Parts: sequence; C-alpha cells; structure tokens
Amino acid sequence: MPGRTHSREFKLNIVNQVNGGQKTTAHLCREHSLSPSLIHRGAQGGRSSWGSGLHRRGQSRPVAGTTQC
Repeated sequence: MPGRTHSREFKLNIVNQVNGGQKTTAHLCREHSLSPSLIHRGAQGGRSSWGSGLHRRGQSRPVAGTTQC
C-alpha cells in the first residue's frame, strides 16, 4: 500500500515549525500521524520525497527556511 501524499505547502509548514522551534518533532508526529524519520529527512533536505519536495522546480538548493545538516 503506498504512503500518503502531502502538498509542498504542508511539507514546508511542518519543516518550518520544527526549524523555527514552534513545535517539536514529537508533537508534529502525534498531531499529523507522521514518522519522526520522515520529518528529520525533510528538515535535512535529503533525497526523500519530502526533501525533494522542498526544492523549487529547476533549483538544486533548498527553499529559504529549510536547512541542511
């Protein structure tokens, strides 16, 4: 069974809340039924579907507000 698909805006919102210190990863995982590793990969801008979803089309760098560790 395939996983859920999230919009780019949803992903950015989640990553920005973690990076901005507004909410913890644990809180967002409970709130949205997400895996902690999914959020961490997105926050790192990795090659996961979340990390790749945070790049603007045609750009190889992350969108402002995301960080790479």
